[in-house]
Amino acid sequence: MSKPLLQSMNHVLCCCRNLLVVNAVFIVSTLSHSVMADDLNDLYKEGKVELIAWVGEQPSTSTKSEPKKDLPVFSVNEQVVLTIEVATQRWFTGGTRIGNVEVADVIAKQRNTLATNYTARKNGETWSRQRWEITLYPQKSGDYVIPRLPVRVQVSGDDGEKVSGTLYTQPIKFKTQLPSGLLTDDTPWFSATSVDVEQQWQQSNENLKVGDAITRTVTIKAKDSLSVLLPNLLENESTAQYQAYPQPHKLDDTQERGDYRSERIEESVYVIQQGGDFTLPELTFQWWNTKDKQLETVVLESASFSAKHTLKSFIKAYSTAMIVVALFLAILVMIVLTVRRYYQTHPTPRWLAFRRVVKAGNWPKIRGFVYRELRDNSSLLELNKCADTEDWSDVNSAFQKGSQETHILQRVWKMVIETNNHNGPNASHNPQPWWRKHFPKALPDLDRKSR
Repeated sequence: MSKPLLQSMNHVLCCCRNLLVVNAVFIVSTLSHSVMADDLNDLYKEGKVELIAWVGEQPSTSTKSEPKKDLPVFSVNEQVVLTIEVATQRWFTGGTRIGNVEVADVIAKQRNTLATNYTARKNGETWSRQRWEITLYPQKSGDYVIPRLPVRVQVSGDDGEKVSGTLYTQPIKFKTQLPSGLLTDDTPWFSATSVDVEQQWQQSNENLKVGDAITRTVTIKAKDSLSVLLPNLLENESTAQYQAYPQPHKLDDTQERGDYRSERIEESVYVIQQGGDFTLPELTFQWWNTKDKQLETVVLESASFSAKHTLKSFIKAYSTAMIVVALFLAILVMIVLTVRRYYQTHPTPRWLAFRRVVKAGNWPKIRGFVYRELRDNSSLLELNKCADTEDWSDVNSAFQKGSQETHILQRVWKMVIETNNHNGPNASHNPQPWWRKHFPKALPDLDRKSR
């Protein structure tokens, strides 16, 4: 047999041997994994490994017993704790992994990534136990079902070897409902066992003026709730007096020794746009106290501030009023100038001339002005002929005696201008127009000369 042929046969035999070794290793590994999985299920069936899960109060019976007919009932938004507990007669040799909880209209959050490990005696034997908690927050009323959850477990077998596999919890049912008739699914509220609220104000300057800022900080702390469920209070509420700039919210959820605490910090900066007094509004929200079973309302008080104007803000704030006032003054000046110009070429109104004479206090001029007006207006020469009443007789008597009391002079002037020509002996049947009382003829002597 030639040497090249021998080398080819040896190469083929080597390849076949390597292939057999790889197949053998794969088969052994598969069988080993299958045996481990079967061993974990066998331990579970034999009662050497336990897996139970529940919501709310811990059941007194195991999962192998018949399920309860009455479903646990919770409030909408209430914190529902899903507890998963794994136990073994020996000890855990690896970490336990729990599948994700996915239920419609339910927020699930595992705040504590570590399990609570402890030991307990059962039938005279010491069991190692791991307890996991997942918080659920149902958002609507109705019935809910938590599906079977995979739990990856690794424990020590009877022979000391590691046994691992996946067990599944039983489906868990519960229902939720609105805790009060004053609430609806669209009402902004949340559930908790206790709530603490704090409000702080901070000014950029002690004496505020336009352009300064006021910072409002609201902190809500709730027990047995979730930070994303706490109300959003500081929204973008800008007005003509201030501009609001909400800052990013700060959310925090913690767990300490079984206590679940949530915190929401909101901050908004208000920049003053106009001077004067203004008030930042109060804030109100409601929450359901799951401990005392009552609806509670929290009110954060409003705050009033006063800011001074700058020249620019003053003009901006009162520009409309300033324009109106300027137009009014301009029209008033135009009217005054027009009237003044008119009376520069026309006689002064008789009432104004009489007022000036009265103000001067010259009795002869007052008397002469009255009789001249009486003659021009009615062609009468005596005041007692203006009226024949007793009241007018008293007024006329006082006037003739030289009284300069204001009400006497006003009454005499009113009687004179109201006495027209039809009262006189030469009266015309055509009454004077109403404006003739205030604007007499420019040349009254023409009428007298024409008679």
